[in-house]
Amino acid sequence: MTKARRIGILAGMGLLSNLASGTRAWEQANAGKFAPPDVASATDVAYPVNTTTTGMVSLLLSLDNGGKVQNVQVVADTPPLTAAARASVQNWTFHAARENGNGIGTNLPVSVVFNPYNPGGTSRGSGALTPPPVVTGNGRDYVGPQIRLASYAFYPINSVVNGTVVLSVGVDASGHVSHVKVVHGMQPLNDAAVTAVKQWGFQPATQGGHTVAGKICIAFVFQRNLN
Repeated sequence: MTKARRIGILAGMGLLSNLASGTRAWEQANAGKFAPPDVASATDVAYPVNTTTTGMVSLLLSLDNGGKVQNVQVVADTPPLTAAARASVQNWTFHAARENGNGIGTNLPVSVVFNPYNPGGTSRGSGALTPPPVVTGNGRDYVGPQIRLASYAFYPINSVVNGTVVLSVGVDASGHVSHVKVVHGMQPLNDAAVTAVKQWGFQPATQGGHTVAGKICIAFVFQRNLN
């Protein structure tokens, strides 16, 4: 074997060793990494006909390790809005939570606000919403962020648009909104919904008894002027 060939083999072995070490280091750095569940796609929620009822419906979705909805628990019921929210949400798609790169089954909180026609907050329904009851886990499971303070969005002035805005809201371990992503919606309703949510108060998610960053899905259903 030539000297050059021996050097090449040794260099190759060193490269493989470095790659293996790098892989182990990456695995160690990412051991226990948790990514919370999230909403992937959504559609409009139909405002029930023959009603002017407003309010918030809060649901807890049980997702499997592929993000499929296995069960829908009603946390805050607002008849006759609950049935419409529940039916629509089950047609949405979701990202499963992931731990160490693998999908795991968890719960995702979803709240649907049936917003009144209140341009600029100058008419009825401009006040606060009642937060949903607190959801608890067994101390080991992941429990998503929970709403502490909430209010209606202001319907944009000089607009005739109506429809649903669905938001993925990131809440950090301190309970502050870290980011808001519009999953489904339209302008100018998107801006109205995002502005409202950034003023809400949240309790952070928990996992294993510790506060962690998490995500919550919040939707606003805007109706037209029914007067």
